[in-house]
Amino acid sequence: MRQEIVQKLEKIVGSDNCRLDAEVRNLHSLSKNSAPEAVVYPEDSRQVADILRLAGEEGLPVVPWGAGTMAGRGLLSLNGGLVINLTRMNKIIEYDYENMTAYVEAGIPLGELQKTLRTHNLFWPVEPVEPDTCTVGGCIAAGASGPSKLGYGDVKFHILGLEVVLPTGEIIRTGGKTVKNVQDYDNTRFLAGSWGSLGIITKAMLKLRPVPEKETTVFLSFKQLKEAIGAARIIRNETLPLSLELLDDNAMAVLARAGWQPPGKGAGVLVSYSGFREQVDTQVDYVKKQFSGASILEGEKAVAAWRARRQLFPAFAGNTGAVMVSAAVPFTALEEFITRAREELDRSRKGSALISHFGNGHVHILLDAAPETYAGVQGIVNTLASLAENLGGLLVVDNTEDLSLTRRWVEARGKAIMELLSRIKAAFDPKGIMAPNSKVLAYVTNNSRAVS
Repeated sequence: MRQEIVQKLEKIVGSDNCRLDAEVRNLHSLSKNSAPEAVVYPEDSRQVADILRLAGEEGLPVVPWGAGTMAGRGLLSLNGGLVINLTRMNKIIEYDYENMTAYVEAGIPLGELQKTLRTHNLFWPVEPVEPDTCTVGGCIAAGASGPSKLGYGDVKFHILGLEVVLPTGEIIRTGGKTVKNVQDYDNTRFLAGSWGSLGIITKAMLKLRPVPEKETTVFLSFKQLKEAIGAARIIRNETLPLSLELLDDNAMAVLARAGWQPPGKGAGVLVSYSGFREQVDTQVDYVKKQFSGASILEGEKAVAAWRARRQLFPAFAGNTGAVMVSAAVPFTALEEFITRAREELDRSRKGSALISHFGNGHVHILLDAAPETYAGVQGIVNTLASLAENLGGLLVVDNTEDLSLTRRWVEARGKAIMELLSRIKAAFDPKGIMAPNSKVLAYVTNNSRAVS
């Protein structure tokens, strides 16, 4: 990066908030061979706007960054450019108890926000993989919702408005304090989940809920995966749980490495309920009557179980890494997909584990292969992709550079969508500086990413 640009960045954010040292740059990279040229830490929206105007003038690629907990899922490695780390924009601007809203800066850690909200018996019902360290802006930009999406819905249901700095340096606000603040396109939900490719979310108006009177987790284990699938189907359809996770026996074995020893072997079902005491007790009693051997987890025991579930991927991946495959199929096809996927995985003799957000028809498959060695597992991945597509669903690989499956899925919605995506990107970001490594748009805006 030219010294002239560094000086301009330092003038905007101060020399202490503009870092060029390798240690900081490597913390904001997605592979051993890529790193940004500089990392800046703005302290308000105006600084973000000034940085983007400068980046536009210089044609400098920009990647917004929160805690980085989801970066490997939606971004590709990018060598060079500028990372804007928003973690110093971490204030609660307004906490409106009567309207049950909070207006916050994007870089506030979700765990810190929840701690404050719970002192007033409210909370923001979003629980992604790293709920203590992830930032609110990161959750919104990545569309990260976590297992409780089954009961509470997607993160997009829990935001009322945004402040966004566009790549041109202009600042816009969407939505407001009520759900009827939309008089044009629903820009709030359009920008959420765009992985920073259209602008940088700097503030968010959050819709809060009362803390439930009671929360209970139930764990069940079964000798056979088929039995666990049958139980999960009954629990999903007849008890309206908040979260419902299915784990095959390999995933169950990893839970112990993730810090929780499940009370049972074989395949497992982890289910949680929340609400009024009588409601939760009725739901739990129903499960206990249907399935003998149900373990009731409350307090710290429940926290430990869910913490281990969230840490399952890093525990499986260890120091060498793992390929994560994500499939989504209609609920009615879930049993067939999981059963046949497990058979294919066993046939391939690749180390693997399978976990399903069962109520949402979503399945994660972890493969014992470093992402850099993806070619070695591409055969089994393609087999699983065809299986998902034949059952009316889709499958993508979360953490590799290969975009062929993503492209196949997007184009299946009509090839004209590629041109539409290009026009949308150009309308927001005429100079193409924003998150050029965002997976969904990378192959649209960069021909070298295209896969035929």
